[in-house]
Amino acid sequence: MIWEKEKGELVHDMRSEKHNRKEHKNKEKKEKGMGGFHLFARVWSVLYLLIVIGFLGVLIYTNLLRLKLLCIVAAAVLLILLLTFPALFFKKFKKSRRIIALILSVAVSAACVGGIFYMTGTLDFFSKITNVKTSIEKYYAVVRKDSGYDSGDSIRGETVHTYMTNDIHYSEAKNKLQDDLAVEYKMEENLSGLADGLLNSSYDIIFVSEAHYSTITEEYSDFETRTKIIYTAEIEISSEDIAKEVNVTEESFNIYISGLDTEGSIDTVSRSDVNMIVTVNPKTHQVLLTSLPRDSYIDLSEKKGAKDKLTHTGLYGIGETVAAAERLTGIDINYYVKVNYTTVKNLVDAIGGIDVHSDFTFTTHGMGVYYAFYEGENHLDGSMALAFARERKSFSDGDLQRNKNQQQVLEAVLKKATTNTTILTRYTTVLNAVENSIETNMSQKEIQELIKMQLDGMPGWDIEKQSITGMPGSALCYSTGDYYVSIVDLDQESVVSSVDRIIRVMDGQ
Repeated sequence: MIWEKEKGELVHDMRSEKHNRKEHKNKEKKEKGMGGFHLFARVWSVLYLLIVIGFLGVLIYTNLLRLKLLCIVAAAVLLILLLTFPALFFKKFKKSRRIIALILSVAVSAACVGGIFYMTGTLDFFSKITNVKTSIEKYYAVVRKDSGYDSGDSIRGETVHTYMTNDIHYSEAKNKLQDDLAVEYKMEENLSGLADGLLNSSYDIIFVSEAHYSTITEEYSDFETRTKIIYTAEIEISSEDIAKEVNVTEESFNIYISGLDTEGSIDTVSRSDVNMIVTVNPKTHQVLLTSLPRDSYIDLSEKKGAKDKLTHTGLYGIGETVAAAERLTGIDINYYVKVNYTTVKNLVDAIGGIDVHSDFTFTTHGMGVYYAFYEGENHLDGSMALAFARERKSFSDGDLQRNKNQQQVLEAVLKKATTNTTILTRYTTVLNAVENSIETNMSQKEIQELIKMQLDGMPGWDIEKQSITGMPGSALCYSTGDYYVSIVDLDQESVVSSVDRIIRVMDGQ
């Protein structure tokens, strides 16, 4: 009995010793694991701290938030930092709390990195659209498709017919072509003579600016299909500063929207196909869109005594277009924004399409593609929006209805950008979509102030629309020489009433 008792005690002791050894091993493993976690947590906490400091530094540097909102964001980030950093860095806190702190720190870090990316991307975008100092004017050597000429080199030493003008940039382009290919020139007094001569085989080669080429294709529906461009000369043109600066968050201001009839880069000189004055009252949150007919018959400031269509002022630079609008209305245009076909298509696609109201059911072949639009609401992608904004031949009042449709497109874009989260969720997509196809003389600082104002309270904007009207006709224009083109003779009563409304919005009425 005694032996059995001793045997039992021995077995018990052996089992206890085995259990203790197991517990010890488990403890060692646990401590080893916690040691690894602690090391990771410490390393991560340092990186986390650097990310937060970097975010706050960029937040202050970019100056995109007003002081009140800046303080709120900074305080929230710092508060979370104070609650999480100690738990990550020091061993004394429970593992559960340290894990929660880790999860929160990862979320905050991700938000900070995203914020840094957004803010630096914004500054880069502002730099690209506001620091434009030059534009590019293109000039083309054009031949018939059946002419046998197939390249620039094939016209070396040949006779080229071109437009008679004293324009200095035209002269530079002609000199470039002459230097490159040793051509000889014969002058024509008007564009119609050039176009007719090429099409009826009187001339083999003509040389025109891209803008004049567009004018010819507008008047001659078959010109583009019967001809080809075999040489391009590019002339760089310096841009002048015509901004009339105001405090954009306190004072009313006018922006001129000039929509060029080109695709691709915005620095190409071309006709101003869309012409709109956007009047902004930042105190009353009013926006007034005033459209001007593209064919408005106006005086050219730089060509004393000469008259032309408003759209053709784009051939002489945005300064001429803005000056024409100021003479017409008698009001100051503070800033301009240049856009083109690419801007419209890419922007509308970037924000997920827009919904516009059409006054009519009509069809169009916008940009070479068939589209159908219906009276009432229509959801449009980028290409459809461009076609909708360009169409005029489907309407009895032509350009006047087109102006209304352009306003519908702009209003839809503004509403979607300012009344929901679209601009935030698609932010980088929007910036990337338009960065090469938009230009403005509004300063980076002014744009930042407007953004801060909008983010501060996300105010809604009351958008109003109007159009200056007139009667269609035909007349001689400076840019087209001695042949008649379609124009719009503006109704002076419409001009006066439209200007009066602009003034009242600026005054907060």
